[in-house]
Amino acid sequence: MNKEVVKRKILNLIVEAENLIPMEFEQNLLPSKLFPRVPEWHIYERKIWENGEIIRQLFSESKVLFKDQAIISRILSICLNRKSKRGRQTFILLLANKDCEMYAHKLIPELEDTFVCGHIITCIYKMENGKYVDKVKPFCDVEETWIRNIAKKYILKYS
Repeated sequence: MNKEVVKRKILNLIVEAENLIPMEFEQNLLPSKLFPRVPEWHIYERKIWENGEIIRQLFSESKVLFKDQAIISRILSICLNRKSKRGRQTFILLLANKDCEMYAHKLIPELEDTFVCGHIITCIYKMENGKYVDKVKPFCDVEETWIRNIAKKYILKYS
């Protein structure tokens, strides 16, 4: 697929994801039967998440698009929109590369959201941005193993 076709597909998926985001913040659903501490996913969360994953696969066909500011700014907008809830996890990870390092400071406030904090730490680690040791350090003690491990890896590399 050529770059323009990939770009058009990515932009269409972004528009679809943007249209799925509710106008008002929706409350979490009841806890999952499999994971009692984790609420079920809203249908729109899952679909936004899936669109981000498809976009990731498309980026692998045309890596130069990581430098396309029109695309990246739209992805960042979804990353920062808490009404997207967990759907934004895959969109956050789309920014997990050195070309997007300049956006780390915009993602850091999202560490407050327990549904994406591990994704934010993973992202800034892969961006190779070591400016947030103090912000990441508290996550070295969280209960979720994968988040604790990436936080420790970040601290080890940058402190």
